[in-house]
Amino acid sequence: MNLKLRAYFLISLLAICWGTIPLIIRTSNISPLSLVGIRTFLGSIFLLLFVFKQRGISQKLFNSGFVLGPLLAIHWSTMFKSIELNSVAVGIGLVFSYPIFVIFIEIFRGQKVAKSQILIILTGFLGLFFLLDISSIVSPIGVLYGIISAISLAFLIIYGSKKSKEYGGLNVAFVQIIFAAICLSPFTVSGFQWMLNNLAVSLFLGFFLTGVGLATYWYVVKIITPLSVGTITYLEPVTGVVLGSLILNETLKGFQYIGFGLVIFAGTLQVYLDSK
Repeated sequence: MNLKLRAYFLISLLAICWGTIPLIIRTSNISPLSLVGIRTFLGSIFLLLFVFKQRGISQKLFNSGFVLGPLLAIHWSTMFKSIELNSVAVGIGLVFSYPIFVIFIEIFRGQKVAKSQILIILTGFLGLFFLLDISSIVSPIGVLYGIISAISLAFLIIYGSKKSKEYGGLNVAFVQIIFAAICLSPFTVSGFQWMLNNLAVSLFLGFFLTGVGLATYWYVVKIITPLSVGTITYLEPVTGVVLGSLILNETLKGFQYIGFGLVIFAGTLQVYLDSK
């Protein structure tokens, strides 16, 4: 397996694993902000164990945390609120409109974006739109949270991908999450007792989905472009919607299955074209 195919395999697996997060949000009797705080707190502890051994945190990378951390805190907080206020399909679907914003930002920055890449992104987004099921929207403020989450994630990916190539994915993941943890520390304190009472879920969310997940993510964006990553991570909302229907009894309509097909098609096409 060549380097690009390995990167695509890792990001696909990661996206599927991250698709379990909406289930945690909807089944936990704790505020979304406290849940995000716990996630960043435990994730930063996990990454700290590895970063100290490498000693690869330079002053410039540390300073970038003032941008990376708040962006991550905003992205996760608004995503969790969006999923709480609407269905999993609506909440996570809105968040994963972010590749569209990545395209706009890249074009604004003067970067060339291949027409084929734009077509793949739009195909995946069309599938995501079908998954979204706008008729089930019950909270306009939840929609706003989802859009804010998508925009903050777009900026985070573009800014962080350059840092990852320069300083390494593990180091960027640590700086990012430690600053986010500081931003969210008041919410972490309020949810500390819940974390102790639900240690298995907390460790799964903080250590695996966050610590391992972020390190893997920033490793991948060193190899493939943010737009390519965006196409594959459409698998996250697909997984979230499927789990929502199976476990939370959220209803799926016929056109949502078409959305599944379009997302899978876009991801497969992305891997095929990029690995030739």
